[in-house]
Amino acid sequence: MIDISNIPLFSKVILIIGFTIGIVSFVLVMRYPIMLILMKLSPEYREFVKRALVRSKVKQKTRF
Repeated sequence: MIDISNIPLFSKVILIIGFTIGIVSFVLVMRYPIMLILMKLSPEYREFVKRALVRSKVKQKTRF
């Protein structure tokens, strides 16, 4: 196990940036599968997504 307190500051910053980039990329890649799983499990979430899609389509139509 690595003792974090003994690592130099610059290495800690690089380590934190790396983990942050990894977590953000994981969320960006997995957002649609997560949405599909939530829609399968929760009918309320499914209705929320449907309403959000309808609202976004209405906004797009009113812009042009």
